[in-house]
Amino acid sequence: MSTLLLTDPPFGINHASGHGASWENTVIANDHSVEARDWVLDFLKFVPAMVFGSWKMPKPINTRQVLIFDKGPAFGMGDLSFPWKNSYEEVYVIGNGFKADRRDEAVMRGHFTAFSEAAGRVHPNEKPISLLAYMMSRHPAPIILDPFMGSGTTLRAAKDLGRKCIGIEIEEKYCEIAARRLGQEVLPL
Repeated sequence: MSTLLLTDPPFGINHASGHGASWENTVIANDHSVEARDWVLDFLKFVPAMVFGSWKMPKPINTRQVLIFDKGPAFGMGDLSFPWKNSYEEVYVIGNGFKADRRDEAVMRGHFTAFSEAAGRVHPNEKPISLLAYMMSRHPAPIILDPFMGSGTTLRAAKDLGRKCIGIEIEEKYCEIAARRLGQEVLPL
């Protein structure tokens, strides 16, 4: 049975953010390097993958395409003394089997998540469910694997598309959030 790896691993950039959020200045486990990402990719080297990352670190070997997730004008921090903010993330496409009825641009726009914790954001690196569903729609795999599931948005998108999903997360509080998210009724896409 075919599987797609769709995940948002630690980027390897020692990221800390969340100004004013409950997760302000928390450390992301394994974010000192891309070792965790690369270990998973090596272990699953025959599984097609879509993996979030940063231009600040080397892209994974065998990357066929780099997509850009345009997070919109409200997102992005970085060096506050510099006149530009990083309001995008890279997505590395690895492997085969990707298909669609039409070809799209490599820049994915119009997918947003809550800007702040006060507005409903529950994870510091939360991805929009609509973005993950769009990405899944480009591969027919009936099973989605997310070994860095965070608050479960990949699992939620898979459920909404009628696909099976396996998620792994080391932070118990995010497993509980993911369970609540999955308990909600299926959303129309």
